[in-house]
Parts: sequence; structure tokens; C-alpha cells
Amino acid sequence: RDLVASLSHDLRTPLTALRAQVYRLREEALSEEGRRTLALIDQKVDHLGDMVENLFSLNLLSAGKMPYRPVRTDVVRLVRETVAFWYPSFEAEGFDVDVALPDEPVFWEVDEQWFRRIWDNLLKNVLHHAKDGRAVAVAFERGPFGERFVLRDRGPGFGRSPQKGTGLGLAIVELMCRGMGLEFSLASDEDGTCCVLQRRSQENRVHGRQRRE
Repeated sequence: RDLVASLSHDLRTPLTALRAQVYRLREEALSEEGRRTLALIDQKVDHLGDMVENLFSLNLLSAGKMPYRPVRTDVVRLVRETVAFWYPSFEAEGFDVDVALPDEPVFWEVDEQWFRRIWDNLLKNVLHHAKDGRAVAVAFERGPFGERFVLRDRGPGFGRSPQKGTGLGLAIVELMCRGMGLEFSLASDEDGTCCVLQRRSQENRVHGRQRRE
């Protein structure tokens, strides 16, 4: 853990310098090939930056050292704002975005930063690995199971995307959900992937506590 923390910290400085140089080069007169190369460098620097941040966060979560501040929060608002933030990226990739969220607020006790991070990781995962399907849907559901958010895509299925990932993003999602007392599940086949973020009904939570006792 100390090694991971040290590496994560040390990698941030050269990444910041690389981002600064990419920004400077954007102001230069470049050939079409030069612009394509610069865009690729920019993409890879961002990807590496995401990996470093995920590695650092996973290290903190595993050690129980990431600040956790749960409050009663309107989670529908948080999901709507996060989807709105990512919408231009999905639009640029030609995705059909379907959002079915209630107008009224829904309150869960969560850490707002953790909850936003969960949705950032999930939506980024769709953007990177489900481009072939060009469709993403976010919905909120209520039932005997309790309350839940459902994220669906029409990509090639988990693990089948040509864009191979490290799995760090989903590992962070699982740890943060567990830390907030939420249930996370993922089902995937060749027709796409479905992620469920669930808050169990009060009755089910009571039964769950009784079984543990």
C-alpha cells in the first residue's frame, strides 16, 4: 500500500507536465497528422491519469482511509447532474441517451462525492467499452426489492470490448457501494451490460440484519 501510494503521488507530477505541454502544442500550427498524433497523446495522458487516480483511490478505500461523510441526499439529483455532465461526450460518440428519472427527489444517506464517483466510473466505462451499441439508458425503479438505479448499454458485453481495462473503476464502485450500505450487481452478455445500484427496502434491510445476527 505504501508503494502504491508513493507511485501514485510521484506519477502525478510528470502527468501534469505532459498535460501542460499538450495544451501548449494545441496553440501551434500543426499538420493534420500532427493534430491526430497530439489528440492520441492527449487521450493516453488522460487515460493514464484516470488509472493513477483510480489506483490511489483504491488504495485509500482498501485501507479505510478515504474520507467518508454520509448525509441525507437527493440521489436523483446527483445522477441527473452526472449524466448531464457526461452527455456531451456520449453525444459526440453518437450514443442514444435515454434517461428515465422521477421528477420528485429521492433521499438516500450517501457520501455525495463517493456517489458521484460511482456514476462517473460507470458512465465512463460505458463510453469506453460500449461504443458499438451506441445506446445507454439510466432509470430509477421502485418495487418489493426497494429502490434502485439501473444502467444499461448495448455494447459487446463485459470483457468482450476491444478496449481492455484494468478493472480498477469497477473495483472502486464495488467498495464504495459496500461502504455506503448499497448493493451493486452487474450482468452482461453479447447484447449488452446492465448495472444495478440498489438500496434495499426497510423490511429487507431488517431481515438482512437478523440473518447476520
